[in-house]
Amino acid sequence: MEAIEFVDPWYYSTVYFFFLLFISWTTVLYYMGSNGQKILRSEDQPFQMSAFLLTLALSFFLGLRPFNRVFGDTISYASFYAYLSDYYPWSIHTEWLWYNIQMFCKNLGMNTHEFFLFSELVYLGGMYACSAILMRKNVWIAMVFFFTAFQTYTYGTNGIRNGFACSIELVALSLVSGTKPQRYFSFFLMYVALSIHRSTMIPTTAALMTLYYVKDTKMALRFWLLSIGISLVAGPLVEQFFVALGFDDRMNAYHLGQYKEETQQVFSSTGFRWDFLLYSSAPVAMIWYVTKYRRFSNPEYTAIANAYLLSNAFWIMVIRAAYSNRFAYLSWFIYPVVIAYPLLRMNLWKDQDRKTTIILFLYSGFTFYMFFIYYFGTSGFRGFDQYWWRN
Repeated sequence: MEAIEFVDPWYYSTVYFFFLLFISWTTVLYYMGSNGQKILRSEDQPFQMSAFLLTLALSFFLGLRPFNRVFGDTISYASFYAYLSDYYPWSIHTEWLWYNIQMFCKNLGMNTHEFFLFSELVYLGGMYACSAILMRKNVWIAMVFFFTAFQTYTYGTNGIRNGFACSIELVALSLVSGTKPQRYFSFFLMYVALSIHRSTMIPTTAALMTLYYVKDTKMALRFWLLSIGISLVAGPLVEQFFVALGFDDRMNAYHLGQYKEETQQVFSSTGFRWDFLLYSSAPVAMIWYVTKYRRFSNPEYTAIANAYLLSNAFWIMVIRAAYSNRFAYLSWFIYPVVIAYPLLRMNLWKDQDRKTTIILFLYSGFTFYMFFIYYFGTSGFRGFDQYWWRN
């Protein structure tokens, strides 16, 4: 297979976001007129095959993207895969599985584009599997929440290995509260994720703590609030402590500021990121509303909610590090589930269809707004002509 040629790399994100915003807001209009609970009764079953086909189509679209600097680390991954030696040792080191997956794909005769397609199928397929397990017959709306999430496009085209591992972790989290065989399989998936990207130790540890220690969401909520105070008072000391643990060498580099100056200007400003914290607080508000205000609870949602709270609390405590958004993703990949699960599985309101679509509208609208800000600047359409009329 070869790269997609009919879309200029500079406009790839434009096509993705405009298409997904059309999909999401069409879904909003479909349910907006309902005053009932059509979603809870799973009357959107005709959409289920469409969810699978949409996942497949987006996997091909993102997986067969051209190799261009606009996609961040794509060029680095492509270069490594292209020059991967046939004699690369099958070593068992800390993140052994990622390298061996690449070697396996290369031995199968996959070219670089086909390997990226495979990676994208795992990345988006993990989201689909999680939705199918947790949301049952509401997979379409769940996948719309996933696809329009703030971080989905970025980790499908830039932080590829992180996204790959976190999608496997997502499936593990959807099974961890199930039957004993499902739980054991989730442990296996957690090990697989760790063998691909060590940073998944954070959500893995959070999931295990939820399973055996922090079973009360109230305790997890309090710890999340406490983490803000800890970060404000003793943030640098906490960062040094986690660096000393040595669970990820990348964290040491980010803590020491070992990054390119030109890259810093794109998305890695340091200091206490109140904007990121505000974004992260929306699922926290949903968790509090559902579990404490409305007193809805079940093992599935408790596992997902507590894993998010604990993982996000870790990020808050290292929030000042450069590229802390990479650590934020270790909780943000759970973000769509935390928001979507109560809307699709719990009887919260009499007019649940309408409220769900309002939340979906705001949720996807935020992603679209951030896309506009990133590409067109903060002062209206500054740079608009430069973006649309590149040489």
